[in-house]
Amino acid sequence: MTLVSPLDWGLGHATRCVPIINDCIRNGEQVLLASDGQALAFLKQEFPSAKCIRLKGYRMRYAGGRLLPFVIMAQLPLFGFSILLEHIRLRKIINDYAVNRVISDNRYGLWCKSAESIIITHQLYIQLPKYLSIFRKPLHLFTAHLLHKFNKIWVPDYADANESLSGRLSHGGALDNSVSYIGPLSRFEKSVKCENIDAPDVLILLSGPGRQKRQFAKQMLKSLQNSKKRILIAGAEPEQKYQIAKDNILTVSHISTSVLNGLLLSTPQIIARAGYSTIMDLHKLGRAAQLYPTPGQWEQEYLAKRYSSAHSVATYD
Repeated sequence: MTLVSPLDWGLGHATRCVPIINDCIRNGEQVLLASDGQALAFLKQEFPSAKCIRLKGYRMRYAGGRLLPFVIMAQLPLFGFSILLEHIRLRKIINDYAVNRVISDNRYGLWCKSAESIIITHQLYIQLPKYLSIFRKPLHLFTAHLLHKFNKIWVPDYADANESLSGRLSHGGALDNSVSYIGPLSRFEKSVKCENIDAPDVLILLSGPGRQKRQFAKQMLKSLQNSKKRILIAGAEPEQKYQIAKDNILTVSHISTSVLNGLLLSTPQIIARAGYSTIMDLHKLGRAAQLYPTPGQWEQEYLAKRYSSAHSVATYD
C-alpha cells in the first residue's frame, strides 16, 4: 500500500499529486490518500474509488507585509508540534493499512523507518526578503534537517538550472544523492480537445488562504466592474457547491479537472495567484497569465517575477 498525503494549504499541493497518484494506480499499487479540508475534498472527487482518510495538517495564520515574519515565528512551536503529531499518527496509519511506501507533499512529519519515505517539494532553499537575510542560513539548515529524514526528496522541476521553473528555490546550493528532479507536475494535458468548451473572455483562478482568497476576489471584481467581457471566477472550493451569476460575471465554487483543462487552453486572458503549482500548470499547457503574488508570501513574489520575465507577462502586487 502506498500512502500519498499532500499538505492542505489550498489545492496546489493536492492537484500536483494527481499525476503521481495516477502513476501508482497504473503500476497496480493500492493507494491510500490522506489530507484535510479542501485538499481532501478535491482528492475524493478526483479519485472516487480510492480510500481516503483525514490527516490533519498545520494550522498557520497569515498577515500581510512586514508583519508576516513575526506572525510565523510566533507560531513555530505549534508548527513543530504539528509535525511531531503527524509523525506519530503516521505510525498508526502504517500499521492499520499495511503501508510500505509514503509519498508526502510538503508534510515534514510523514517519514517512518518502517516504510520508504518520499517527500515532494520545490522549496529546498526557502527565499527570504533582504531585511530577513540574517535568518536565511539557519532556516536552510533547519529545512535540510527535516528533509533528510526522508529516504528520497522529489523536486517537481527540471534538473538543469537554466530550464528551472522554481529557480533558486530548488537550485540554491549543493545537493546530495537523496534529491531527484522529477520534472514539473501537472494534472493537465495540452492535447485535450476544446470544441465543447464555452470559454469566457477572462478566467480568474482563486487560490491561497481563505482571507487572502476573498480579498483577491474583491480586488478582481473591483478592477473589472466596468468590463463588458465575459468573466468566470473559479473559487477552488471543491467541498462547496455554489454558482453565482451577476451581469457578465459568473462565480463558481469549483471546476472539474477536465473542464478546467479546456478552459485554460481556450480562454484568452487568465488571471491567477503566483503559486508554484499554477506556474507548472501554465508551463505544461504553454499558456501565459497575469500573476498576482499573495501579499507577504515571498516565494510567490519571487516566482511571479521569474515567470513574468520568461513570458513577458505583467505581474501585479
